[in-house]
Amino acid sequence: MTLRLPWLLALLLVGACSGGNDEATRTVTVTTATTVTETETETETETETVTGVPASAKLPVEAFNRHTQSVDEPWERDLTEITQRFLGLREQETGNRSFQSTSSGDTASASLLIDGLGDDSVRARSYELTFTRRPDGTWRIDSATWAQRCHEGRGHQEFSTAPCL
Repeated sequence: MTLRLPWLLALLLVGACSGGNDEATRTVTVTTATTVTETETETETETETVTGVPASAKLPVEAFNRHTQSVDEPWERDLTEITQRFLGLREQETGNRSFQSTSSGDTASASLLIDGLGDDSVRARSYELTFTRRPDGTWRIDSATWAQRCHEGRGHQEFSTAPCL
């Protein structure tokens, strides 16, 4: 069985951690990222890159969670890394990135904002994820959503899943 996983090409961490008792906040600027979803067949498991976002705000997490249960990698314990591996971001999504995560005990949340996209209609995309820590210390994604903001004159200026013009 062969898994084809796209790898993160570059990551620029600019962060500050604070808190104690398993509570932390981290701010990271990501320069590129890779996202995959996993599909299963009767004979093998394969990973496919998603090039778009679904019409609804909710992103499917089940296949990715199944994949993370089948491996034991250090990135599964890092909110920045697991977020990057979950979100398959296209090359044109190379705008300014802001990543924030907060964890408290066995729950966590993460937000990724990409502004200044190289798209003539979509100005920015935002992603929100929630996590639960498994007994082995790895993170499970409970939910993931996305929204976008259009360039001025190309549609809505608030974050929404509505298409831009």
